[in-house]
Amino acid sequence: MFQELKVKLLAGQITFNQALPQALPQLRGKIADEKLLWLASELQGYASAIEFYQTEDHNLPPYRIVPGTLRLMTGDGNLVELKHPYAKRTKIFLSSPISWIEEFASHNQQGTQSLVEVPELTAFMSQGGGGVVCETTQAELRRIIATFRNQFIDLLDQVEAKSGG
Repeated sequence: MFQELKVKLLAGQITFNQALPQALPQLRGKIADEKLLWLASELQGYASAIEFYQTEDHNLPPYRIVPGTLRLMTGDGNLVELKHPYAKRTKIFLSSPISWIEEFASHNQQGTQSLVEVPELTAFMSQGGGGVVCETTQAELRRIIATFRNQFIDLLDQVEAKSGG
């Protein structure tokens, strides 16, 4: 089962949004709970992502930290500068589900730049409506996808090796 998932992922025949729900029940009891939580967070988004902005001691995956700029996307689609202290940061944690990252990476918005929603910051920064987005490069989104894919496949390989194939 894991071998088939790996082949489909590597061939681009299946998205993480399809692969993770298939793999998670099969992995329960075979991997540590923190790995299950990590996979669930990749599937659903990182609920504790606000910790990235509030403490240095967060347990969030470093591969999801990107160089970028936080902006407010207004209801009519305009990008506006944010005045919040978090908006001064040059490194942003992308908490969105991996399927969103895949989707944003496949949309060629304005050349090499992409806008990714940062839902946990919207409540903090946009009382007037709209949503907070991170402007970063498509290359960073592809790096996140490749890193997660490699770590996920490594995990599947480890489980397969333990169970004898």
